[in-house]
Amino acid sequence: MNNENLTREEAAERSALISVDSYDVHIDLTHAKDSARTSYPTVTTVRFSATEGASTFIDYIHHSVDRVKLNGTLLPLADVVQGSRILLPNLQAYNELTIHGSSIYSRSGEGLHRYFDPSDGRVYLYSQYEPADCRRVFPNFEQPDLKAVFNFRVTAPKDWVVSSNGVLVDTIVDPSDSSITKRVFGPTERISTYITAILAGEYFVATDTYVPHAKVNSGTIPLVAYCRHSLKQHFDYDNIFTVTKNGLDFFQDLFDYAYPYPKYEQAFVPEYNLGAMENPGLVTFTEDYIFVSGATDSDLEGRANTICHEMAHMWFGDLVTMKWWDDLWLKESFADFMGSLGAIEANDFQDSWVTFANRRKAWAYLQDQLPTTHPIVADIPHLEAASQNFDGITYAKGASALKQLVAYVGFDTFIEAARLYFKRHAWGNTTLDDFLAVLSEASGRDMQAWSRAWLQTSGLSSLGTERIYDDAGQLKELKLVQELPVGLSEGLGRPHQLKLETFKLMGDQLVSTGLISLEYPSEPVPSYTVPLDDEQRRLVGEADLLLLNAEDHTYAKVRLGEADGLQAAIAGVSTVKSALSRGLIWGSLWDSVRDARLPVTTFVDAVARNVGLEPSASLLSSMVSNAQYATAHFAAISQREDLYETLYSAFSAALSTAAPGSDQQLILLRALISVSAHTDSGMELCQDISRGAFEDTTGDIADATGISYDQNLGWAALGSLASRAHVSLDDLQRASAYSPSSISSNGFAFASAALPTPEAKAQAFEQVMNDTNLSNDVLSSTAGGFQRGGVELHEAYTEPYFEALERIWAERSIGMASRVVRGLFPSVQAQGEDIASHPVILAVQTWLDEHEQAPSALRRLMLELADHARRALLAQVYNASL
Repeated sequence: MNNENLTREEAAERSALISVDSYDVHIDLTHAKDSARTSYPTVTTVRFSATEGASTFIDYIHHSVDRVKLNGTLLPLADVVQGSRILLPNLQAYNELTIHGSSIYSRSGEGLHRYFDPSDGRVYLYSQYEPADCRRVFPNFEQPDLKAVFNFRVTAPKDWVVSSNGVLVDTIVDPSDSSITKRVFGPTERISTYITAILAGEYFVATDTYVPHAKVNSGTIPLVAYCRHSLKQHFDYDNIFTVTKNGLDFFQDLFDYAYPYPKYEQAFVPEYNLGAMENPGLVTFTEDYIFVSGATDSDLEGRANTICHEMAHMWFGDLVTMKWWDDLWLKESFADFMGSLGAIEANDFQDSWVTFANRRKAWAYLQDQLPTTHPIVADIPHLEAASQNFDGITYAKGASALKQLVAYVGFDTFIEAARLYFKRHAWGNTTLDDFLAVLSEASGRDMQAWSRAWLQTSGLSSLGTERIYDDAGQLKELKLVQELPVGLSEGLGRPHQLKLETFKLMGDQLVSTGLISLEYPSEPVPSYTVPLDDEQRRLVGEADLLLLNAEDHTYAKVRLGEADGLQAAIAGVSTVKSALSRGLIWGSLWDSVRDARLPVTTFVDAVARNVGLEPSASLLSSMVSNAQYATAHFAAISQREDLYETLYSAFSAALSTAAPGSDQQLILLRALISVSAHTDSGMELCQDISRGAFEDTTGDIADATGISYDQNLGWAALGSLASRAHVSLDDLQRASAYSPSSISSNGFAFASAALPTPEAKAQAFEQVMNDTNLSNDVLSSTAGGFQRGGVELHEAYTEPYFEALERIWAERSIGMASRVVRGLFPSVQAQGEDIASHPVILAVQTWLDEHEQAPSALRRLMLELADHARRALLAQVYNASL
């Protein structure tokens, strides 16, 4: 019986019946080193009050349930164990429930994940639960509003590192085996199940102490950082501790609320599904934040942003938690905003808001144009829907709305509202109304209209400018033009607080000449005439470029047309002084490429001309990435060879002038390796770099003095060589055996699947579809390699892909099923101007028509993938017509 998909109504009914006091949880990892054992014992005791005589259930996705004892009475397992639920009949006013069972080690990153390091054989375990995978580890009432105190006990080998949310208070040696100990952790605060955590294994440990400089603080805090032993030489934990200390000082004073937990530990773990997770006292991160091949300033900024994002969750999400997943934004939107704020204000990453505008908002804009877009405050009827709403709307659009809110009410007012929110709702659960109440109180305004316009509606507005001149050539008026999203309620508009920056070409420089504050009214009017004084009128009339939404205060797609100075922007973007303004220009150009309004050739030429001139690591990374994506997905097939050659030549020329050891050098080298998968021009370079994967090579890469050979770059090069059949399967197997590691495991999976042969594609498809032993990372790497090569290598798999969808969704967890469905979705190549009759589009529509009763989460995923395919086909047709 599959009854894992808890509904909002079921959760509300259960919450009305019970209140949970505490959990005592014992996890036995005595035999975790034995790879043949797929499960581990657990014993859980829950104490909770209830409506007397009522019945409910507790959640447990288990290997086995061995004993259930409720209020001293053993319950018959055949009667009460129903799928992933254990029925609890005839409750008393106060109850004690003890369940003995065994849980399954995860290979998907959901639940308690176990990893055997191929480098040295060491074993590592960590938990990951959000939104509802705690029930894969021990029985619990899996919903965010049933908070409780947790007491964890973990039995494991005595030489292992073991940690949890609470403080370690005792270590008890097993009287029958002195090599095994039980670690006893003190009680947690009242927290939700999804943020509890367990870490166990042979981790490398670094320690430090936070000594507060904040006026508001909880005293000294022990700091710990964990990683695999095979990565410790690359583990720059001193930088991590510095960012952590700066963040704790900043957020405690900002929120006027001391850090509410007794320790701050951070674990960087393998095969992680997310960027990070805000478990109080034990935050987990992907080990991708350990930079094996060196780090650019953009890489370090990204990690600092994530550290600050998770730290902000200690207040937004952990201290105060949403009642149900409808209000997921109450933690994720705030943390996304605070991550960028903490990166710049506490850690001095000056490009933090540039990255936000150029990457995070690009993610939101993409998501908000899909047919499955939703309001920031979403309708989440069940857990499968919750799993899919960790998306660009909940994170980046929500954070963008908060940035607009700050422009609207002022930063100090916004922070005062946050302080009221924490003090009023500490350790509780909230909804949208609770936040609006403190916001209205702090601002003295009724915030319902703002909420309706920004939080409770979906879709992306488009903004543009229109200059109207008189017969004498003098500016008569400036209009702002807004295209509202389809489906917005009648009478509802989108107000905008924004700025207009004017630019003038002076020689070969594009120079900012003025900044004008504007406000677009909340009424749903298609255009608005901007009142200008004489000086502003002169600046606007003489400008070669008008950049709307300067400083990036509002959330809207900005149209940059010929009348606004499109050609001036393309010609002079690299000479603009402000990195944020350059980022906004590039963002507008990228939106135009995606919307088939700007030719890919024009965009690629702009990148090629400017790639050697861009000083911002964040912008340079986005430029080279977007140029490659546009070529692969939006250009006509007849254009791609020349476009890849253009990019290779431009990246190579820029690399030759980049300073040794600079951010630009590393970004451009990575880009060259990637582009080489599509042009023979890069084969010699990749052959040289690939030596890092299967030789004990020292020294610097020949074409990049200052960058050493390493396994990470080596396997990236092997992936490009494999894509063009310049390396054999035997070569790849030799490299994989030379230095076993997670890098080589994933690199081999990708490169062997990327080989352009029918045999390689058949094997990769079979593995992804049917090998349930693949870990999450290896599965995704295999699928990524499968997608390399021409359409002729993949055509045979379209029909079996669609035939297997429902089976995959039923047999796999939602996380692994989603990886399969996304990873193997057929690539598309335009076959004419009729998009609707394209074989892949027809196949999707047929499947949707014939599977109306398929799980809503699967149908949503198919709708999104089909929309991406349609967008690519439309762009290909547009570019082919030029």
